[in-house]
Amino acid sequence: MIVVIDDNRDLTHITCQFLNALGYDTVGAYSGKEGIAKAKELKPRVILCDIGMEGMNGHDVARCIRRDENLKNTCLIAISGYSTEKDIKLSIDAGFDKHFSKPVDLKILKDMLDEVCERT
Repeated sequence: MIVVIDDNRDLTHITCQFLNALGYDTVGAYSGKEGIAKAKELKPRVILCDIGMEGMNGHDVARCIRRDENLKNTCLIAISGYSTEKDIKLSIDAGFDKHFSKPVDLKILKDMLDEVCERT
């Protein structure tokens, strides 16, 4: 299971469709709060999360996910337009395992997902 969290609804939908076509079971969420609720309910293997969201940003989401004992083994991946070395360090410090810059190289994303989760 992969939860995709991004306040850009179109991008969330497209990302979920792409991952579904690759054989992954996905669920989209359009805010940090919604994403955290879905993660707590579904306990996904992977969470893909935007950083620059209104309200609760991706760093806040990551810190919340990392405090949850039931989600401690979840692979948390930032997908963001923020891509300087400082931005990447902030993501890792917040609890993300990886940080990909938008637009994401889909082959690299697919290869990484193949390593960390099973397909449905």
